[in-house]
Parts: sequence; structure tokens; C-alpha cells
Amino acid sequence: MSTPVTAVAPVVSPHAGEVVLGFGAAIDREIVWDAVVLGDLARHHGVGPDDLTAVGPIRTERDLVASVLGYLARGAGGERHVEGAEVIGAFCERFDGETSLGGTCVRAASAMARVGVPATVHLSFVDDDVLALLPPGAAHLVGENDAEYHPHLIVQYPSGARVVTDRLDLFAPRANRIIYVNDPANERIALSDGLVGAVASAEVVLVSGLNALRTDEDLQPRLRHVEAALAHADTDALVMYEDAGFHEPHLAEVVRRRLVPLVDVYSLSDEELAEVLGRPVDLLDADDVLAAVTEVAGRLQVGALVVHSRRWALAVADDARAAAALRPALRAGVVLATARYAHGGAATPTDVAGIRTALDRLAARHDGTDDVVGRLQQLAGGLVAVVPVPLVDVPTATTVGLGDTFVGGFLSECARSPELRRVVSRRAVGPS
Repeated sequence: MSTPVTAVAPVVSPHAGEVVLGFGAAIDREIVWDAVVLGDLARHHGVGPDDLTAVGPIRTERDLVASVLGYLARGAGGERHVEGAEVIGAFCERFDGETSLGGTCVRAASAMARVGVPATVHLSFVDDDVLALLPPGAAHLVGENDAEYHPHLIVQYPSGARVVTDRLDLFAPRANRIIYVNDPANERIALSDGLVGAVASAEVVLVSGLNALRTDEDLQPRLRHVEAALAHADTDALVMYEDAGFHEPHLAEVVRRRLVPLVDVYSLSDEELAEVLGRPVDLLDADDVLAAVTEVAGRLQVGALVVHSRRWALAVADDARAAAALRPALRAGVVLATARYAHGGAATPTDVAGIRTALDRLAARHDGTDDVVGRLQQLAGGLVAVVPVPLVDVPTATTVGLGDTFVGGFLSECARSPELRRVVSRRAVGPS
């Protein structure tokens, strides 16, 4: 038996369709970056250059410190499983920080609420803290789940962050974030019996969060549940899959193989694009970008592939009409994600409007981004829509939840536009 949908006085944007966002949620512990504390820990544990490339299990605080420093040295972000929740807890105690509600579906819902589009989110667990942190107007689904949940560790480091020890001198080439989790509630998420009905009445559906599952035994029944729900999606509904860093990488291909035929839009970050390809992608080389997205779209056989990055967001589609239809959604995602980058979770409508104005003036970037956007549009012949990310200079950037916020902005436009959904949906009927 599952918990019924709970509604909280939605303030509905005019003409916005119903939205269902899955799956999971987490209490996030966002620590305040402190290079001194991290350097002290690195010295204490004797972390050296050879430890920074380790990709094995994270079992101890030493492993965790080495992992953080390895990401920083590469300017990279990612998500990793930690063997013991106590390791995360002890590490968090060494830093100041704040608590928030995380997970792609929840942060996307928060972004959508900001522009007046309510959503139903499918959680992995619910308690008073979760309910207090849910975005205004959100409803929720949750299955029966007695698995434990533990806070996620979120590490943000700024561009230029430096950590110096007797064995290391590390410099972050750009700002980024890393997520560390030990989360049985999401690893064994229970899906609600109400999911089928919710999807059947929705105009927009998001599938995400399956990257937390760690065994094929846990994954298979949940995939069957999701497949059954998507089979009831309306003919004009838009279904989107958001890729993520799988804690068990071999399961990523299992999920792709099963879900890609059922979704209309396959979305991922540039880092996840590189993981799928097995090689890095130069974001300022139009030929390399086009080759990468064309290869992945062809390999996955998706109707529309969306890639969001710190430079641009793009969609490559089967035909020019679909690509053109997705451009406003790309733009909406870029605007909200950039507002979060510049102003954090407290971004106001005025802040969002300022980012939108910067984009409208086409004065977004002066670092090669405008050139690659123009070149991509020239090369692709209408099959690719590209929107540059505005360049904003802020003393402290927010790097947590940018992809999730992009997804929320993107889907808010999809919810508002029946024509977009009709053009992009694989299930759509009638004249094209």
C-alpha cells in the first residue's frame, strides 16, 4: 500500500500542464568550503599526488579527502557512493554548513515553482523535515519504504581554490561540486502504486534518480514499475530522462537500454556526455561537440538529445521542427540555472529577469562560447538548437543543483507549450 498524493495549495501558471517528477530526494548537508581544514586533513592522512587518481571504493575519511582533492585538481564534479554513512557524518562535523532538500526531481520542482509551474514529486521517503523543505505548491507521491536515510555530503569549491600541504599544491581551474552519498532509502526506493495514475494524467514526466540503485536485483523490479507507468503516458505527453553519475556504472547501460525507447527527450550534462562517449569533449570546438552529440544520439536512438553545460545548452533532434520547438525550453533552463549560479536558491524574479535580459542582448559570452554556438548552428543545418550560457561575474557562485535547475526550467516551458509537446512526443498522433 502506498501513500496517496498530497497537495499543497498550488499556484498554477496559466496553461501549464500537469507535471510528474521522479524519483527520490535527499537531505543535503552543504558544507562551507574551507581549504585550511581540508589541507589539515590531507596532511593528517598523508594524502599525496598518487592518491588523487584513485577510483576504488571510498571506505575511510582518507579515501574521502583524496577523492575531494582529486576532483578539485581536475576542476571536475561528480557523485560517489561512500561505504559507511559514519564517514560522511564525521567529515561534515569538521565544517560549517547548511541543510537543504536535494535530488534532481525536488530541485527541478523548486525551479518550476519559481516560475509558477507546480509539480508532483515522487520521493524516496518523507518526514517533517522533507515536508517543510518541499517547494511551494508541490504535491508528492511516496511508496512504503523502511530503509534508512542519511544526509548527502555536498562539497562546492570555488574557481581558484587552492589546497597546499607538504606534498600537494592544488589549484581548482573552475568552480564545481561533488556529491557523496550513503543512502539506502534511494538505493532501494519504493515506487508508489499511484505512479501509473499520476503519469496517465500528466503532460510532462521526468525520470531521474535511478543512478542511486546499486544492484541489478533492486533495479529490475523498479524498471518494470517505471515501464508500466510510462506505458500509460498520454499521446501528447512529453517524457524526459535525465542521466546522472551511476554509483554502479554498469547499471547505466541497463537503464538506457530499457527506458530510451519510452522517452522523448534524453538529457545529460557535458560530463555525463563524456562518460557515455568514453572520451572528453571540447566544449569550445564545434566540430567535436557536433560529432559527440551526433554519435550519442545515434547510438541511443533517441528522438531528441539535450546536453547542458557551463558554456551552452543544446538539443539535437530527428528533424528541424523538433529542434526549433525545443529552443525556448533550452532558453528557460539556461536562464533559471544561471540565476541559481549567480544568486543561489534565493534568486528573485528580478534576478531571473536580469539573466533573461543578458541572454536577449546576445552579449552572453566573450570567451569563445558565442563563436561555438554560431558555428554549431551553421554546421548542423537546423537539426541542432543551441543557447549560450550568459557569463556572470559573482564573488561566490552556487554550483549545487545547476543541472537540476536547468531541468526544471526546461520542463516548465514544456508544461506551458502543447505545441512543443506535440512536435517532440514520440506518441503524438495527428498531423506533424
